[in-house]
Amino acid sequence: MIQKMLTKYWLTLHVAALFFATWVSVLYSNTGWVICLWLAFFAVQAFLLLPSGIRGETLGEARRRSLWSAIQDPFLYAGIALIVFVCLQWLNSGCPLVYVEDAEVWRYADPPVTWLPFSIQPFHAFTVVSLVVVSVTGGILFRNGTGKASKRFFLNLASMVSGCIAFHMVVKGMSGIEPYSAWGGEAKACNWGTCFGFWMLVALGGHLNFQDKGFFKTLAWSFFALLGNLLGVLQFETPLGIALVAVVALAILGYWVFFLRQTSHVIQLKLFSCVLMAAVLTGAFLIFLFPEHPVKAKVVMLAESAYYDRFSSDRQFPSSLAWQIWQDARWIGTGAGGFVHYGQALIEEADWERLSAYDGTVSNDWLQFLTEHGILGTGLFVAVVIVLLIPLFSRLRAVIKKGEGDVFGEMDAYVVSGTLAVAVVFANSFLGSPFQSGAMLVSFVYVLAIVPGFIPAGAKT
Repeated sequence: MIQKMLTKYWLTLHVAALFFATWVSVLYSNTGWVICLWLAFFAVQAFLLLPSGIRGETLGEARRRSLWSAIQDPFLYAGIALIVFVCLQWLNSGCPLVYVEDAEVWRYADPPVTWLPFSIQPFHAFTVVSLVVVSVTGGILFRNGTGKASKRFFLNLASMVSGCIAFHMVVKGMSGIEPYSAWGGEAKACNWGTCFGFWMLVALGGHLNFQDKGFFKTLAWSFFALLGNLLGVLQFETPLGIALVAVVALAILGYWVFFLRQTSHVIQLKLFSCVLMAAVLTGAFLIFLFPEHPVKAKVVMLAESAYYDRFSSDRQFPSSLAWQIWQDARWIGTGAGGFVHYGQALIEEADWERLSAYDGTVSNDWLQFLTEHGILGTGLFVAVVIVLLIPLFSRLRAVIKKGEGDVFGEMDAYVVSGTLAVAVVFANSFLGSPFQSGAMLVSFVYVLAIVPGFIPAGAKT
């Protein structure tokens, strides 16, 4: 038992600790980022000492295989380049406000080295460094150091913990505890809602892995991984976000029919009944325990043209301000938090309260990346995402080209649910700012790094 844990799950447990430490740091006032860096170091150490081994492989062979695979992985070098860029922003941070007498305005002074990437405040830049290190570290380790069993274990664990956190936040929000009640009561984006929707979609695929499990174990999974995340997305997501998640969730349930077509009716009944129970419990929770839940108002908004007009007009002010800021630093950006700090220096004092209502986001992640990290930083992040997508598309292409139905049957259901969940967040990044949440950013990278590993090895190109 101990040997199995060390050879299969030891590395995954380290990455899981790193992952949840990031969530805690985001949830509780951005604290604990130094701990995240230390946990990243320990995760790398676990990768070098005890990577997940293949059956019949010695520990020394597993180490050499994993290390050589990581050295050949282009994600390693794209990730290191992105880490170097954000580290330069942090090391070159610190731009005090100075009063320009000729113009009679306050402006931020130049950074210590004007031609290097910079940030205005060191702390914001340090949080970005920690998030990038956590994301790149986990991506490398999942791509090169873990097997299918450990990948599946992480996704199961992350889905359940996410549901527990969502349930905790929903209860606090409906009890009137700030800031949870404010997050749920507003129609604007709350990145936690997108994050819970993401993990609910992932969990819908993981639910199919419980075919051989007992009924009560499957029901417990449905309660924590599905019910909790469903309540979270209904509480904290925008009306458009809820509609998008609902459409994709129905698509995944449609995939269930294809996946379960050759299984027994008992298994089909068990899986669908557990999901139905989770949906019924959600309705009972909203109707009887918290009848004032904001989901009703959000559903009504979807049918009102005024909601879409307001959604469009609310995006104009931050978008135009972001474009104006980007003109001053096209290549290297203004650093983490630069949108808020430079925005305050460019707008009139009467508009400061209006700017603060956006909580430092532009409602478009890619425009915010350009504003705060410039063409160079945004290009490096896009390169990281492309490198993560290459094995997914190449392996799927090989599977489709092979054209054998049993190949899809051997593929883990997490491939479909994880890919669709990633697509939802990517689409939402143009409508909101999900990547401005560290929990969502790390979740996105980890799942995108894990999913290709479930495609049959024979499809690898």
